[in-house]
Amino acid sequence: MIKDIIRIGAPRGSGHSVKPDESRRLAIAVAVGCTFVGLALRYLAREHATTDAVQYLIPWYVFARDHGVGGLGEAFTNYTPFYSYLLLIAAQFDWLGQPLSLVKVISAVFEFGCAIVVAQIVWRATRAPLRASLAFCGVWLAPTVIFNGAVWGQADSIWTFFTLLSVSLFMQGRNGVLPFAVAFAVKAQGVFLGPFVLGMILRRKVHWAWLAAVPGVYVVLAIPVLVAGRPIDSVFRVYMDQADTFHRLTMNAANIWVFAPGVPYTIGVVVGLVLGAACGLALSVFIMRSKREGPDFILLVACASLMLMPYLLPKMHDRYFYAFELASIALACLNPRYLPVAVIAQVDGVLSYLGFEREIIMGVLPAALCNTFLGFYLVLDLWRGERGFRFPKVAWLGFAASTVGLLSYLLLADPGWNISPVYLLAASLAAAAMALVLLKESRCA
Repeated sequence: MIKDIIRIGAPRGSGHSVKPDESRRLAIAVAVGCTFVGLALRYLAREHATTDAVQYLIPWYVFARDHGVGGLGEAFTNYTPFYSYLLLIAAQFDWLGQPLSLVKVISAVFEFGCAIVVAQIVWRATRAPLRASLAFCGVWLAPTVIFNGAVWGQADSIWTFFTLLSVSLFMQGRNGVLPFAVAFAVKAQGVFLGPFVLGMILRRKVHWAWLAAVPGVYVVLAIPVLVAGRPIDSVFRVYMDQADTFHRLTMNAANIWVFAPGVPYTIGVVVGLVLGAACGLALSVFIMRSKREGPDFILLVACASLMLMPYLLPKMHDRYFYAFELASIALACLNPRYLPVAVIAQVDGVLSYLGFEREIIMGVLPAALCNTFLGFYLVLDLWRGERGFRFPKVAWLGFAASTVGLLSYLLLADPGWNISPVYLLAASLAAAAMALVLLKESRCA
């Protein structure tokens, strides 16, 4: 499968200093090596259990294992039916490991799928095997990906996989509405790509009837549980029930609501929904009217959609920037000048995750400040058109220095931190190495 990611082909440009065969062999070696490293990291974290895992994930799995297909008639999870099917599949391999480990395998499978889709996005745009390999490694080993799936067992890789597939199809000039509909049918967070999809529909003059696929796919995926006898209201009330679970404007999400702790909940929800809708509509209109073409632009506006929606909307969780974090890795591999965006997204994600994992909430505010900067950066970059908005070197160096200082303080302030500093250090060094390789590739291409 790795070979499919980095098929034989020379990078564009006659001045490339690395021979095609050598580049291909190096790319395969890097991808295979990173695959095993990622599997090892996931194996080491297989028994790490959060409160969510104990209260929800493990009981859900046990119910699916004990009741089998007949259990579909019960609303034994607070997710959509698609996740129940995945639990039933995982339960067929119950003899292979503990319940939590098998739940985490579900996430790992889709994380691997996300890495493949991102690698294919980069491959089709650049025809550079090494860049595609680095994109695969960047996603598969990203700290936020390890946190989300291997450590927490969360399912954000599932909807993100279909989200990235939708972006990939649009980048190829094809209709990506169907995978977007699947993403939304998996989790409501799939709507973060909505402004991008609407803009592409208007831009490509895709028939409006395709929008019916969004509720249509949800209904189709719900047929097995309806046939099993699950009440119809509980099937189609999932997202409403989820929205009513927590009554806080932010659940450690590094977004605009971190700066407004005193805003009443009801008012904040209304204002946030209006802000999100207005921004999303503006982005859709911008995509429709823009004359820019090429994979860089399509991926850039997709990143803007995936970033701005969770930044503006209320009631967001710390992990809801997941799709943006992965899409930004693809963008950085397409155009190395976006490397700071991908790196900052990872740092912000880790700082947000620490609020739940170790109750180190002091990292959420600097993460929100950095996400504010990223939001302005993406908007300015799109506004300036082909010229783009360059990242000042001084700002990049300042961010690197402040990040090192902040993480050092967190380590000293909480010596019992059980998220390995060795892994974070290794991930940082690996990111630096990838950045140097990408910069070299971009000069040679």
